[in-house]
Amino acid sequence: MVILLHSLFAYSSVFLALVAFTLYILSFSVLKNTPAFRYALMFNGLLVILSLLSVATGLGLSNVPLVASKVPFIWGFPHKWNGIFLFLVSTLTFVIFWFKGNELGKKGYILSILGLALVLFQLFTGWMMKLVFFS
Repeated sequence: MVILLHSLFAYSSVFLALVAFTLYILSFSVLKNTPAFRYALMFNGLLVILSLLSVATGLGLSNVPLVASKVPFIWGFPHKWNGIFLFLVSTLTFVIFWFKGNELGKKGYILSILGLALVLFQLFTGWMMKLVFFS
């Protein structure tokens, strides 16, 4: 049951993170005077909740003996800690963007690119673990 919940929360949070950080990037560059920033903030708020559930179910999943025996350290270790770090970054970006808003300028743009890079790394390590696990 935990594997299904982790997959549900993880895929949803990766999708939301991709959308939120892409909207942040676009709202700081191309879409400056549009409601894109508000939508990104809303998606980031949902991302905080879903990523917390994803991290909690992922930590529960790492205690399953079959998963612990089949997942190699080279993919499991970075996936776990990057997931925790991604939760912290998404929470931090939500708080920063909630209080500072569009005033951040270039700093907000850089923070959004960092968040997008973390999401892509998490997606890569997760898919590599899935490939190794089901091979």
